Amino acid sequence: MLLSNLKLHWTYFILLLAVQLSTLSFAYIMGTTKDFSEINWLDTLGEGGITLMTLAWLIATLLSRPKGKVTTLLFLGIGAMHISMLLDFLDEFFRFNASITWLTSLEAFPAVFGMMLMSLALYFWHQEQALINHSLQKRERFYREHSLYDFISGLYTAEYMKRQIENELSHFKKYNTPFCLAIFDVKGFSHYNRQFGNHCANHLLSDIGNIVAVNIRQSDLACRYAADRFIILFPQTEFTQAKQIAQQVNNLLEQHVSYQHEQIVRTEVNWTCIVANKQLDVTDNLNKLNHQLSKQKKMAA
Repeated sequence: MLLSNLKLHWTYFILLLAVQLSTLSFAYIMGTTKDFSEINWLDTLGEGGITLMTLAWLIATLLSRPKGKVTTLLFLGIGAMHISMLLDFLDEFFRFNASITWLTSLEAFPAVFGMMLMSLALYFWHQEQALINHSLQKRERFYREHSLYDFISGLYTAEYMKRQIENELSHFKKYNTPFCLAIFDVKGFSHYNRQFGNHCANHLLSDIGNIVAVNIRQSDLACRYAADRFIILFPQTEFTQAKQIAQQVNNLLEQHVSYQHEQIVRTEVNWTCIVANKQLDVTDNLNKLNHQLSKQKKMAA
């Protein structure tokens, strides 16, 4: 991902390097170096640190975002602030002629311009984030923690689901609002993995994660529970409605096909749905769900 974004923004990196070299060349040509004893090392350390930090922000922005209006505005805004900090830093090493004293007065101008661009970028970023938040609602459910994110399926992990179930149990006990859980187990996933390899298996899990997330309600939450198992949390939902939604998800999953080495492979899953028991803790409710799934698999065998 980082390498692909590096290639994607290579023109920005070249522009950044060109502006930095131009700034350094300008200071070297127009100024004279100060004696070692004239340098205020405390100011140098502070201004140099700020310069490096703005450069780090700039590089991090380019490495973590795709192309677009927001990225361009962020680059220009942080870049202008970086050049302003760089000029301020170079001022500690060079003495400029009286004829260009205006340079010192204009050191802060790029920073002001950069902050204006940053403010505009943050406005558009807010609009962009609102759309992202809406699309991720069924994957996050009001809480974001990247360390619990499963990059293969595009969903969160079992640990994330446990925290959400714990919250629902607390709400259930306090307000008597029942909720349901459904689990989906991919049939023959180990065989599929061995036959077609990890890349194809991961692609299948990604497809399943997308199908599950797209076909549940905004209030529901889908997570990848184990290697080939997915759980859906149906908050404040009666069993009949939860089972109906889970059945619809199952129907759509079984319509999914993958094309591997000129073979058409259909996706098949085992699934079940239960009403959570508020007298049990998170682990016991999940054990109950897995036990019910095992019974379903034995009956289907």
